Amino acid sequence: MTRSHIVVGLGYGDEGKGSWVDHLVRQTGAQYVVRFNGGAQAMHHVVTPDDRMYRFAQFGSGTLAGSTFTCLSRFMLIEPEALLAEAEQLESLGVQNPLGRMIVSENAPIITPFNRLLNKIQEISRGGSRHGSCGFGIGLTQADVENLGDQALYVRDLIKPELRKKLAWLSIRKVELARELLNEETVELFSQITEVDLDYYVELYRSFYASVRVVTESEFLNILRENDTVFEGAQGVLLDQQYGFFPHCTRSNTTFENALKLLDEAGFDGSITKVGLLRGYGTRHGAGPFVTEDSTLELATCHNQTNAWQGEFRLGWFDSVAARYALDVVGGVNILAITNLDRMRHLEQIKICTGYQGMDDRYLHGGRLLILEPKLQLLAERTAALQLAAPQYMKLQGLNGSLYEKGLNRYLDLLSSALEHPVHAYSDTPKPHKTYRLKG
Repeated sequence: MTRSHIVVGLGYGDEGKGSWVDHLVRQTGAQYVVRFNGGAQAMHHVVTPDDRMYRFAQFGSGTLAGSTFTCLSRFMLIEPEALLAEAEQLESLGVQNPLGRMIVSENAPIITPFNRLLNKIQEISRGGSRHGSCGFGIGLTQADVENLGDQALYVRDLIKPELRKKLAWLSIRKVELARELLNEETVELFSQITEVDLDYYVELYRSFYASVRVVTESEFLNILRENDTVFEGAQGVLLDQQYGFFPHCTRSNTTFENALKLLDEAGFDGSITKVGLLRGYGTRHGAGPFVTEDSTLELATCHNQTNAWQGEFRLGWFDSVAARYALDVVGGVNILAITNLDRMRHLEQIKICTGYQGMDDRYLHGGRLLILEPKLQLLAERTAALQLAAPQYMKLQGLNGSLYEKGLNRYLDLLSSALEHPVHAYSDTPKPHKTYRLKG
């Protein structure tokens, strides 16, 4: 029987999806890693058994585990220039012919340089009300798909004679939008968006198309139906465009939805394992509510650092209220894993948020955040209420000392109780090894 594992983050991203995809590829022998949401903004870190480290963006995070193929579905937003650069980096790590191991749906949208630049202009123009965008043009590209239909740019367009004409038309639209936001802070980016070299991108896009294996939708679905796969999600459920905390969310489905849709369309009749990940502590990269944020919390350095667009990488304690909400949104998981526990080894005391104080009861009932209708005003009001909520903590002894394993299991048992969902597995190393406590 064929097997499919789907990996999603249940937080605000940065839950260790790359490492778990790498692990699952090694464990199951799957030859195909499928990207099913998000785009080139991913930063999925993998550390191999021989200490090679790489940050995956558009290639699947199982690429270093063997001769795996990356499959970019129609739900993946592709940035060809960055993908070609990523392929060169992988070759420098010893990966042979990475582009030959890239399978792309002809219906996948393309992130243009205009959308990247306009995204940055928009975020700068928001001033102190930034959304926390990563500046890669994800939302704008998805908006093109939804609003322009076939007039948006797709992989299938990259070999058509009218490619330059289409790029020119898209460029004019984006420049007009950028002009409305022109000021002293955006003038440099505005100059860049007006000077994009269309001929350069026509050549680059055609080179990209010729370098990878572009397939029809039916060919793509055949791969999913006939092979073991690992689906690699991007970002996290708390950033989902429908269930996240608007406007600090992504224009993408970050749940299992897209992956399950692809498997259903493929007529897949094998086993499906839904894998949900949470860090052992709270993190958030970018603006937005973070009830358990604690600026005094000091943890071992990780790969996620401050950047110009998302700002500071924020830390806090484990938030079981937000985690329960994410689990409710996805209907539970087959394997719930807690990650990055090695970064907590030195802590003398640990806190678990078990409830919120001062939260409007229109949004919180019985200790659970309610799933709301996808109405933007309602969602924005909930976000404002979350900004005012205060955490209620359970405090316990830390993981430091000689009784690490005993303390670790106690902590995971308490998380299981707080989440009302069993914790099946955990990771306390950045390498592929993961520990299973329970069967999924």
